[in-house]
Amino acid sequence: MRNLATAAAAALALAAPASAQGDPLDDVTDAVREATIFETPDRTISFDLDMYLTMDNFVMTQPPPPIIEAGGNYLANPRLSLLGQVDLYDWITMFALGRVDRGFDPTDESLQARPDEYYAQFDPFDGPFRFTAGKFGTSYGQWARRYFEWDNPMTTAPLAYEWITTVGDGTNALTVAPSVAVFLNRKNLVSDRSKWVPAIWGPSYTTGFRFDGSAAIFDYAFEIKNNALSSRPGEWDLWDHGFYGQGLTYQGRFGVRPVTDWSLGASGSSGAYLIPSAAGVPAGTQWYDYKQNAAGFDVSWAHGPFEAWSEVQWTSFDVPGAVGTVSLVSYFIEGRWKFFPGWWVSGRWNQQLYDDIRDPATGQDVAWDNDVWRLEACVGWKVDRSLTVKAQYSYADQSGPIDQGQSLFDLQLVLGF
Repeated sequence: MRNLATAAAAALALAAPASAQGDPLDDVTDAVREATIFETPDRTISFDLDMYLTMDNFVMTQPPPPIIEAGGNYLANPRLSLLGQVDLYDWITMFALGRVDRGFDPTDESLQARPDEYYAQFDPFDGPFRFTAGKFGTSYGQWARRYFEWDNPMTTAPLAYEWITTVGDGTNALTVAPSVAVFLNRKNLVSDRSKWVPAIWGPSYTTGFRFDGSAAIFDYAFEIKNNALSSRPGEWDLWDHGFYGQGLTYQGRFGVRPVTDWSLGASGSSGAYLIPSAAGVPAGTQWYDYKQNAAGFDVSWAHGPFEAWSEVQWTSFDVPGAVGTVSLVSYFIEGRWKFFPGWWVSGRWNQQLYDDIRDPATGQDVAWDNDVWRLEACVGWKVDRSLTVKAQYSYADQSGPIDQGQSLFDLQLVLGF
């Protein structure tokens, strides 16, 4: 709590001079921007480097939300993000995103550095057809396009993108083919993200190719990626998880903007979700025979100071052995109101519901995981062009014996240059 108070004091200290001395942080930002932008005289080549410092201060009940690994009630989660972009001849873009933090998802481990995105994009026709190759976020749904801390009006992701289910991908497991009884008993345990996976793991920075574009009121994207939507960050790079022909994931989204205020989209995905070294795959089958299939619909609306987003997702996993195919439905409704210059309030209602499978012990059909709902509220303040402060509270409720992440408070500071 002392650290949280220090963070709050730091936010106020940074904000106070901005109003008293004419935005000194903006002056620093302008100086840094000028030093990190390069362009040739004929404007055929340009380079741009952006830097963001983020500090999350989590106060939570135990056990924490499944995506967070922390032994105490307070977790400081600092992050440095560096984004570099090179543009060549107005139709070639090379982009890279590197981060230094305590892990892709919040954890109490030591700092580490890694590349999260790196790709080349070719846009010879200025919009209707683009080709991208490398490691980049998914086109599935719409939340991944506002995932960055400086774009997200809240500090957390919707349930579908971070809530760990009891399906395992073979990581740290003796077998990927548990008995039905063992599989059902998992929902009586604290979720373990080192073994189990969510429906979608954040922005899903998997590696592969994308064809996308826009024409009139329509948008489209089609991807061939090396891993499924649920794959963990340690499996996104080619050197960790290769490009296996029979284990590829095919996914995409088709969108339409019927009027200025509205955007609608339908998404689909299908691909192998087990790791190649998964143990216990039944005889006569291979790890790539077991698929994760997903389908979703998204809608967004913006008018004046109001914005709203919603997604509904259906996901199924082919679990090897006696369990068979299990499925879930997840949805969220989110909104933001910019009620004063630089200030906003946002909120999100989430729910994740699991299908039934037969319990051999009782002969009854029961949910294979614990249904969960979560209500979140956030207040945000964009102090100036450099500094953003967000304070969010989340309350979650599970149907089972363990309420993970029942209460979570996050004070987030984002400083951008």
